[in-house]
Amino acid sequence: MTTVSDVLKMLEDFAPLNLAESWDNVGLMMGNHEQEVKCVMCALDVTVGVVREAIDNNANLIVAHHPLIFTSVRNITEENETGRAIRLAIKNDISVICMHTNADCTWGGVNDALANALELSDIISMEAGDNGLLGRVGNLKTEMMPSDFALYVKNKLGANGVRFANGGKNIKRVAVGGGACGKLMDYALAKNADAFVIGDCSYDIMQKAKSIGLTLVDAGHFPTENPVVSVFADIIMENFNNIKVLCSETHKDCIEFV
Repeated sequence: MTTVSDVLKMLEDFAPLNLAESWDNVGLMMGNHEQEVKCVMCALDVTVGVVREAIDNNANLIVAHHPLIFTSVRNITEENETGRAIRLAIKNDISVICMHTNADCTWGGVNDALANALELSDIISMEAGDNGLLGRVGNLKTEMMPSDFALYVKNKLGANGVRFANGGKNIKRVAVGGGACGKLMDYALAKNADAFVIGDCSYDIMQKAKSIGLTLVDAGHFPTENPVVSVFADIIMENFNNIKVLCSETHKDCIEFV
């Protein structure tokens, strides 16, 4: 029998809790450590839609990247998305595990999944150290012009659209940081990156990138982090062959372009 505690321990071995930021909330968000796991639903976020999808597939454990309970929770009601998701999960005896900034930093986590999705080779950590940390840097198979690279990123990540600042030179070496990683631009430059792929990029960061000759591609928060969902699913299946593991098919990027 595989329990929630068994899955949790395996995930924490993969993405150690000491890699999480001090402000973060990771681990078992809700549920019972001793509950038998019959089916796992993996997703980027624990939305009401994801919980309903878990119910429809008889999944009694959700493994997600973004914490279900993050900022201070004053009430759990039907008046907001978090409250509705928590209430629905509790009513259906569904446990929830979230691996956030620890999965960002660990080897094989969010940033390696993003680098692999872009088919980068010779991947190294963007920051100094051997513990993974944020960001990865690797090489493209073929050199590209900035506009071609932006389209390449869009297609590889299945993004609804991308924004980019043209650094003015062809791209061979690429840095990546899933989610809001604009603050790591100097690390990308230090590793001789020609381009930096992130999500949630502000105008001033775009301006800075262009001024220093770095092509910056804002591919969106969801597309840059969603590749880790299949990583969660794969490692659970590798370690527990007696339970069913699914990736959410209903959870999509909420940002659209016209």
